[in-house]
Formats: sequence, structure tokens, C-alpha cells
Amino acid sequence: MAQQSFDINGLWNSDLLIHSELNTERIPINSLNIKDWLFSVSYGSEFSGRTNSYLNQISLIKSIGNHSFSVMYSPGFQKEFLFSTGQSIILSDTNSQSLRADYIYKELFGFGYSYNLNQNISVGLKLKFFNQTFTQEVIKPVFSDTNYLVIETEKDEIDLWKSDLGISYRFSENLLVNLSSLNLLTSESSPQYDYNKNFVLKKDRNFSVGIYFKPFRSSALNVFYESDNSFDISINQFINLNNDKFGFSITAYHDKLQNPFINSISPSLVYSSKYFDVILSGIKYLEKRNNVSTFQKFSDNGIKNLLHNQFSFDRANLTLNFKLNTKPEQQIKILDAEIKQDIFPALSEIYLDKPVAIAKVVNLTDKILSVKPAIRINGINKDIIQLGSFQIAASDTAEIPVYAFIPENVQIDKSTLSYAEIYFYTNADQQDDVIQKPILINSINSWDGEVKNLRFFIRKDLSFAQSFAKQLLANYKSQLDTLPNVLSDYYKTKMIFNNVVKNLTYVSDPRIKWDFVQYPSETLKLKGGDCDDLAVLFSSLLESIGIETALVDYRARNDVRHVNLLVNTKLSPQQANLITENDTKYFIRKSELAIDEVWIALEVTSLTDFDTAWNLGSEIFNDEALNKMGLLNGNVQIIDVY
Repeated sequence: MAQQSFDINGLWNSDLLIHSELNTERIPINSLNIKDWLFSVSYGSEFSGRTNSYLNQISLIKSIGNHSFSVMYSPGFQKEFLFSTGQSIILSDTNSQSLRADYIYKELFGFGYSYNLNQNISVGLKLKFFNQTFTQEVIKPVFSDTNYLVIETEKDEIDLWKSDLGISYRFSENLLVNLSSLNLLTSESSPQYDYNKNFVLKKDRNFSVGIYFKPFRSSALNVFYESDNSFDISINQFINLNNDKFGFSITAYHDKLQNPFINSISPSLVYSSKYFDVILSGIKYLEKRNNVSTFQKFSDNGIKNLLHNQFSFDRANLTLNFKLNTKPEQQIKILDAEIKQDIFPALSEIYLDKPVAIAKVVNLTDKILSVKPAIRINGINKDIIQLGSFQIAASDTAEIPVYAFIPENVQIDKSTLSYAEIYFYTNADQQDDVIQKPILINSINSWDGEVKNLRFFIRKDLSFAQSFAKQLLANYKSQLDTLPNVLSDYYKTKMIFNNVVKNLTYVSDPRIKWDFVQYPSETLKLKGGDCDDLAVLFSSLLESIGIETALVDYRARNDVRHVNLLVNTKLSPQQANLITENDTKYFIRKSELAIDEVWIALEVTSLTDFDTAWNLGSEIFNDEALNKMGLLNGNVQIIDVY
């Protein structure tokens, strides 16, 4: 008999619906997921020829740390059977009266307790009280001056206590197994009349094994098998609706006393929010049933379960759960946080890989926690941004990196001292702790001095650079059309450089720590800049039309670093003589496909003409990168823009 696994709300995965075992005989292990108080009311209707509606159950659960306590009052968990016993008494020659028997079974109340031993193992027990009232009409003789027979009613009141134990083990995030007893311990008062012994609730000792398998975040398969060869199978599915969720399930049941093999199905719908749940469920028996059965069949088989047995009828249930005082207990505490980087809005991508802050946090629980750090930087983010997930051992202290998301369209005109709010979450809805730290937000033109990060300034203004470069080259269309295709990139570079430098002036910026970079549009508008501004300008113009460039970082020039540009002509070494006979004026680099290509160096601060810039760039590169072995000792670095 599928007694233990039957639930008037359907069979739900406990990870998807935390109150899923309130109305079942399963051990309430999953009550540990309830944060504080849970109050549940269930109302049902049974369709047995006529509709009977009643209050099923009222439940209350309180969670305290690793402990959970529940109490249940069940006025609607009852079943009544009225039979003719097969005996009758003759009242006259034409009149007789059949004797009746009335059997009423009630589950009145119950208690539950759960305890979480550690992150994987939970144990629980459940205690239930039943009352069984049997009344039967019997014939008794009366001896007097005239002997005769009378009908009397004999009544039995039988109380029954049942207690069971269960244990749950979580093998992984997606697999949970339950082992529970059935009728482990029982205490029952004896019937006053021997003929009632066959009608008391069956108390065969069994056990059940339940498997909760969650292959996807919002889907689950549940299987319960009982040692008397009963089983049930359920499929659950949830859909997230912002902070709420909508779910449905379908459960199929089998036990040996009901026909057919799958004797019934139970569909269920649930709407779950932060503060309440609404569950509409029902059970449909696949065997046609009526409200007439034989007294002998009832006497031979009896019943084990008041809600789901061979005499049960289709029913519908409505359950409301109210989650009271649901503020979660703090699981993570932030001890301190150190800001590791100032914010440079132009360098937005680096904060996804390199942490803005390191937070020192402690796990306040005795289980491994998966934590999600988040940050909101005032002046940068409107919303709290969660990036990454980390595990912290039970009662352990850990340093967790905090990454940031900087929107590309953010505009900061001047540097500002702001603050960052650093949050830690152990679930998606409620933060465990927050700390606030000051942080410097630089202007959109600010730069951290790392030449490799000039590529962000090059990329950010690429649409403007493309429009400018194409308009400029349009003036040379006839000349470009007559050139060999292999020389196209070389001459486009030369034409752009010679035209742009006419209107530019070099403005020296000898600061050791470079902290300001102009975007290409700004450099053209201001008609000048220093070496990093000019390198960004020419690289952006060339990259925008498909000409590959690289930045050359001269890191040791009397403590004042310098930036130049390398340009890929796409010529092969054998074609280099098409642009120069001097082999010291070009350099061979391999492409991603391991093809040798000719690159030339340009001194971008030489604002006379292309040939002069090329000559100076080659001399500097030969001297510092090759002759002084700058590429080997790290004093010279080549940084590809893409």
C-alpha cells in the first residue's frame, strides 16, 4: 500500500518546494529549508456520488537553527464505512430489520521533528495519533416471563499512536535519497470486542526508499518504493516568474490492493512567492468506483491509509501556505574588504578578470556554503551586480575576489571619490551581509599607465575612426585602384599618416605616471597630443579599415616611458623589396597561422611625414628592442591591439 508516499498536494521534490511533506506520512526532513515559521491550511472535496467538502489539515512549522518542529491538526483526515453485517432480526411475519456496523477512522493530530547533522545528512521523526470508533448492532436475548430478542449497539473506542524515523543523504546538488520506516513503533488500545480486531488500521512494519533527482535547475524526478512492492513516480517542473515561481507536477501510484496496475494519477499546480504558496491538486482513480462495497471485502483487507486506499474516491484539494517572519538567519559575515583597484571607466573589460576588491568573509554555519559576491559602485552601477560563485568550508574564513561590471556607455567627466557596496549572497533573494568601502572613480580619459590598456581607448572610438579614414581615402580612390593589391595596406597607411600629421602638434607629457589619454576624435579636435594620444589615434584609424597594428612599449628611457606603433604591411619577406631595399627598416613577425609577415615601425611623435616617421621608428626599434636586447630583458614589449 503506497501509504507513506501519498500526499494530498502531489509528490514534489523538496528542493523545488520546501513544504512538500506537510500533508504526508513521510518524515519531515525538508522542513529544515524553512527559514522561520510556516503556517499551512488545506481544504478538500471528495466526489463519492455527492460532493463532500471539509477542512483537511492545519499545520505549523518552526525552524530554529538546525532544528525544525512541526505540529499538525487533521480534522479532514478521516474515513467512515457503514455496512450491513448480514444479520437481521424478524420483527413480524412481514417485517425484518438488517443489522448495521459503522466504522469511523480519524487521524486527529501529529508532531514532527527534523535535525540537520551536516550539509549532507538530515534525520527526522514523526508521531501521529489516530482514533477508531466502531459501532455494531447485535442481537441479544432477553429472558423474562416472555423470552424475546432485542437489538443493542456495541461501541469500541480504539486509540493508536504511530511513530517513524527517517534519514536523508544528499549525494550531490542534484541527488537526494531518503530512507524511512513505516509503523516502526505503534501503541494501540485493545478492542473491547474480539470481532473488531479485523477492522483496526493495519500496522505492518515496512520501509520506503525515496529518490529525488533534479537533472535541471527547475525540473525533478521523484521515485518512492515501499517494501510491500508499492511505488509512486512524480515529475516536477517550475517556471520562474521574476522573484516568484509557478510549478506543476504529475504523480502515478501503484499498490497491490488497487486496480489497475497504475491505480491513480495526481496532478498538482503551485504558485510560490516569498510570503505564501497556493497549491491546487487532486487525485483521479483509474478504476471506476462507487460507494457500495461488500462487508466481507472490507473485513478481509481492511485499510492502512485514510486518504488513499481501495475505497477512496476522486478528490480535489486547495492548500495555502503562509511563510511568516521569513528573515533568513545570517550565514555569511564580511570581516573586511580591501579595494585593490581604482576604477578607470575606459578599461571596463579588465574588471571582469581582475578583482576590484578582496573580501574577507567567514562561514557562520557548520556546512559548506556556495556564496555569490556582488558589488554596486555609486556613480557606475544602478543595480547590484553578481559575478562568480565560490564555496567556503564549514566555519571557515576565506578571502573572496569581487569583480565588477563597468557599462561601456558610462561617462565620468572628472575623477571622483565614491564608494562601493560589497554584498554576499547565499541565495538569490536575500543578502547575508554588506560592507561599504571608499573607491576612486577616474574620468573617462584616465589611464592606469599600462600600455596594454591603451587598446581600450583604440577600440572605444573605432566607429568615428572608420568614418574619418574612409572619407580621407576616398580622395585617393583612383590612385589606390591602380596599385597592386599586395601594396594596398602600405599605401593606405602612408596616405593616412601624411594627411593627418599636417594638422597635428606634438605636446610633450614627461610625467612618470601617465594618467590621461585622448580618444582619436579628441586628438583630431585638439590638433595635438603626446605619444600615447598619437599612438591611439593612428592605431584606431588603421585598425578601423582592417590594417593590423601593435603598440611598442619602451619601458626604460630615463624613467620616462615611450609608446610607438608597429604596422603590418601584409607583405611576405620576399615582397619586402617592393617598399624598401634596406632590410633594417622592417621586421618579420609570424601571423596566427604561422605565416611570416613584414611589419614596419613608426615614430608617431614625428609629425613631418611618413618616411621620416618610418626611419625614426626603425632606428629606435633596432637600437632598444634588438641591439640592447630590450625584447629579451623586458625593457621593450610588443602589444597587439587585437
